[in-house]
Amino acid sequence: MIKKTIVLRLTLLIIAAIMLLFGVLMGIQLFTSEQEVLLVIYIAVGIVWIDVILGLMIVFSLNRLLKLIDTNEIFSVQTLKIMKHIQRLTLAIAVATIGIMPFFFTVGQLDDAPGFVLIGAGFVFIPFSIYVLVAVLREILSKAVSIKEENELTI
Repeated sequence: MIKKTIVLRLTLLIIAAIMLLFGVLMGIQLFTSEQEVLLVIYIAVGIVWIDVILGLMIVFSLNRLLKLIDTNEIFSVQTLKIMKHIQRLTLAIAVATIGIMPFFFTVGQLDDAPGFVLIGAGFVFIPFSIYVLVAVLREILSKAVSIKEENELTI
């Protein structure tokens, strides 16, 4: 079991590094640009940084879940609290990502590409679909915890 969680922890570390790298590269590109930068681009980079910070918080919460897996306490009330925290963070990312839509509208207007707005809508709806997935997983975990508690009471 510990070998599996080591691989998952390494994966979480790689995900966190990629998110940080993406945010740093966007910041470097924004602040080293020689052209005049539109306000919409500053807003988009700010929202990406908010998403990166919230994503790192989710990675930290997932690491706490992996610790619970290592100690065989995955079906506990503490796990439900962590899942609720992850669900709230995912909703925060979804709501913050709505703020990136003006960037897609502006680029769609400048390039006369209305399909670019649809790509932006796809980026906005991805966190919402992940939020729904986390909500379903939390509900399943809640039922499993209640069944475990019932079984412990009958024994």
